[in-house]
This record gives sequence, structure tokens and C-alpha cells, in this order.
Amino acid sequence: MIKTTYMMTKEVLMLLKEAEKRTGWTMIDVVIAVMRYAMRHHAKYEREHGRIEYQNRLDKDGMPIPKLRVKVKIHEREYDYFNDMRRFFRRSISHVIAIAVLEYLPELVERIENGAYDEEVDSYPYKSCAIYDKCIEEATVFHIWWGLPSDPALLAAEFAR
Repeated sequence: MIKTTYMMTKEVLMLLKEAEKRTGWTMIDVVIAVMRYAMRHHAKYEREHGRIEYQNRLDKDGMPIPKLRVKVKIHEREYDYFNDMRRFFRRSISHVIAIAVLEYLPELVERIENGAYDEEVDSYPYKSCAIYDKCIEEATVFHIWWGLPSDPALLAAEFAR
């Protein structure tokens, strides 16, 4: 388990606490589920360039948006997952959590309550993830696979190169 903190607005925290009550899940389990759920729409949030984007510090009237530091304990695999999301979306983890909660939490909670929640809803199945590195003329190259190709011989051919 890794101890870390995330910055959350009162609105996001309130929505997570309500989700806790409605689902019976812990807040961090709700956060993990909504982050995985949001990954179904990863193309909408990916950014290739620029600095890391953080949550707005001011509202539309120029007033500071209060945020709370929330301490959590998460498994290393989720910690790595959140950091990968940070890199791909070029947004802070707290910002990605806020986006996921505001955009997808109501739908997720409804699915949980109706017994329709499917844990494998995103494109990051760490059960079928492989990282392979090799050296090409003094440069280390990493190949990352998410999921399995329809023809597994493609992986064997890639490893042989």
C-alpha cells in the first residue's frame, strides 16, 4: 500500500461521500472505480503536448476555489495506473480524479446500484499488460502492450525482432 494525498474540491468530496453511502464502498474504492470507468473515454482527454494542467484555482468570478488535501492508501498498481493517466492526459492526478467524478460518477453509481457494474470497463487491463525493453544501438526502447492482440503470434514476432 502507498500513502499519498490528492487535492479535492468540496463538490468532488461531497459527491464521493454520497457515492460511499449509496454503494457501501469506501471512498478510495469509488475513486479507483470511477477512474477506471472514465478510461473508456480516454481519447477525449489525451493531450500530447504542453505542461501538466492543474485544477482551476479560481472560479468564474475570480474567487479562490477551496480545496482539501485528502489522504489515501492505495495499492501500488492503482498508484502506477493514476500516474500513467497523469502522463497520458497531461493533467494532475487530482484534476483527472475531478474530471472522472464530475463526468462519470453518477453513471457509475447507478450501474453499481443496479448490479450492472463491470470491473473490466477500461482499456488498461493490468491483468493483460506487458512491458518489454530492448537496446537498439545504445538506446533503450520500451514496448508496452495493453490487452492481447487478436493474433498472439504478433507478440511472438515482435519479441523475435
